[in-house]
Amino acid sequence: DFTVNAMAWSPVRGFADPFGGREDLEKKVLRAVGNPVQRFREDSLRILRGMRFAVRYGLTPENATLDAMFDLAPLMDNLARERVFDELCKLLPLVTAGDLKRFQPLLTAVIPELGPTVDFDQRSPHHAYDLFTHIAHVTEAVPGDLVLRWAALLHDVGKVCVFTLDSQGQGHFYGHAGESARMADAILRRLKSPTALRESVVTLIRLHMN
Repeated sequence: DFTVNAMAWSPVRGFADPFGGREDLEKKVLRAVGNPVQRFREDSLRILRGMRFAVRYGLTPENATLDAMFDLAPLMDNLARERVFDELCKLLPLVTAGDLKRFQPLLTAVIPELGPTVDFDQRSPHHAYDLFTHIAHVTEAVPGDLVLRWAALLHDVGKVCVFTLDSQGQGHFYGHAGESARMADAILRRLKSPTALRESVVTLIRLHMN
């Protein structure tokens, strides 16, 4: 799928690198093998895998590869949910806030409930960031444990639904912990999460204001 993992070694034939993966790896470039549109149409999970490779190995997708990842992100709707969940579980312990911001269109393609949080002004003196950026920073700030990372990623997903403005123009999110827990439960059920992980995440989200 990508040049950096299309290399091989044989004790008889030696090193094989038909697509220039070694040079791309040295330059920290993520490049699809051949036509990126064709590669991602063959298996759209490669889009999430590309995001994981970029995050894990500090790679920058070259322009054609990145454009195809973003343009074809809706194809991931057709993937088995278990495959998406598995890839996200490999990714979440690795990400920084910057990673989540950089690849936000891919994340919101597979978890569309996060879409309304992007650029959402919380209108609150308690928050320095828009809602998605806040979520991204919280996700980076917790340890790389899967339960904690999932809880951080989804802890405020319900805020947009309960947002109100008072007479001074300040935003409030009464009941958002409960609404976020309800939405997180639905999201993780859809992704076929193991029951124990889902229940732990939902509990943390429901109680995160305590």
